Amino acid sequence: MLPVSQSGLALPGAALMTIRRVLVATLLGASVMLTVPGPATAAATAVSYGMTTNWGEGFQSQLTVVPGEAVTTWTIEFDLAAQQEVRAAFHADFTQTGRHVVLFNRPFNGAVPAGGMLSVAIQIDNPGLINVPPAGFTVNGQPATYTPQPYLLASVARGRLPEGGTLSFNVRITQMPTTDITVEVGSGNIGPDVVVTPRTLTFVNNPRLWNTPQTLTVTRPEGADTSRPVFIPIIQRGGKPAYAMEAVIIDPSD
Repeated sequence: MLPVSQSGLALPGAALMTIRRVLVATLLGASVMLTVPGPATAAATAVSYGMTTNWGEGFQSQLTVVPGEAVTTWTIEFDLAAQQEVRAAFHADFTQTGRHVVLFNRPFNGAVPAGGMLSVAIQIDNPGLINVPPAGFTVNGQPATYTPQPYLLASVARGRLPEGGTLSFNVRITQMPTTDITVEVGSGNIGPDVVVTPRTLTFVNNPRLWNTPQTLTVTRPEGADTSRPVFIPIIQRGGKPAYAMEAVIIDPSD
């Protein structure tokens, strides 16, 4: 039986289809109008961490946190590399159990607004001369967005050299640079007790060549003082991104 209009006449098929389209459009419009958006999601908390100085058996790093939402207190947790131990934290209290470190706010810096910035400097004992950064961070129990800093890596950490002896080892980087980077070896005057060659290295922005290890040679001249350790820093001097510095120690041979 065909539907009828108010006048009592049967409606043709075309008119019926038009009515159906209007009804569907009306219903869809109503459903859209009744949709209520949920609460906005807070931005993720972001962490950056980078080595600022390295003296061989220890280093200092800068930790920066940008909260995604306002906080009134904070804890920051992460794991250090093997043998590393926090010696001091500036603007934070801390505990360490094994490799696991927890930083706590001080009474004066617990409140940080959303999008604000919190900075903590950390001094770390590093007898193994390992410069691998933490793999991740949590802030107030929640994982933070974080990209580990790339680093320079020597194939040896320590070595012994008698008078007239020679030690060769490789240096590489852990991530392809975005521009060619220049690395200085033995910055400043490392003294007359060892000779390092070459004194500069270049790692290139090339997918096939960036991770090619480069060789350094350390020689102990005849008559050199072998009774004291020699610290050889390996530091980036140009290019991007910023790589954590490396260090090699030539131990006394007496």
